[in-house]
Amino acid sequence: MKNFFVILGGMGSLATESFVRLINKRTPTNADQDYLDYLVVNHATIPDRSAYILDHSQPNPGPKLVEDVKQFSTLNPNFFVLTCNSAHYFYDDMINATTVPILHMPKLAVAEIKTINPKAKRVGILGTPGTVKTGIYDQFIKDAGYELVKPTQDILDETEALIFEDIKQKGQVNAERYHEVLRRMQEDMHCDTTILGCTELSLAEEQAPDHNYSISDAQSILADQAIALALNQRAEQAD
Repeated sequence: MKNFFVILGGMGSLATESFVRLINKRTPTNADQDYLDYLVVNHATIPDRSAYILDHSQPNPGPKLVEDVKQFSTLNPNFFVLTCNSAHYFYDDMINATTVPILHMPKLAVAEIKTINPKAKRVGILGTPGTVKTGIYDQFIKDAGYELVKPTQDILDETEALIFEDIKQKGQVNAERYHEVLRRMQEDMHCDTTILGCTELSLAEEQAPDHNYSISDAQSILADQAIALALNQRAEQAD
């Protein structure tokens, strides 16, 4: 197979399924052959990213991520997508291990805010404690000219429960909890737009989109960018 991309997933598996659904649903098709060519790497046994980021005595997922990049680079994909926000903590190590481009989900999510909400000034971030506390998104938000808004510990705790207890452990989305953390970011923290900086939150958005809060859904944006890039590369090869 030529002219394909690789989805580095399994972090977690339900969120990876959500990403693949978006790719297939949003690709313009009239026949089987119109869908995109891609490989899904569901490396579910990679150690928890957030746990290591917060406590380096925990198992380090970085070498496994680098190993995956090296392994699948030998297949000559056109590009990689990394469907885990926290894993972008290791992005520099991963990109240095390959000549294949790796789309950068946090950069894309921040860049899209100007389209989602052109009047946005205060931008909030929701995600795992590892993503929020180590600032994976922070500099991109500031460099774009926005005021960065972090969740309070209470909001972070509720978000963590949604991600780890409801989705990762129970395999279900608690829509009420999801909507509540969005409400608190907008109404209590006065965010103009809130970034969904965890793919489990993107899964929650897929299953519980019935709200009016302004969000930048990182996984959804990554899916759109991957589709656009893949279709453009297909068209170039057809010329």
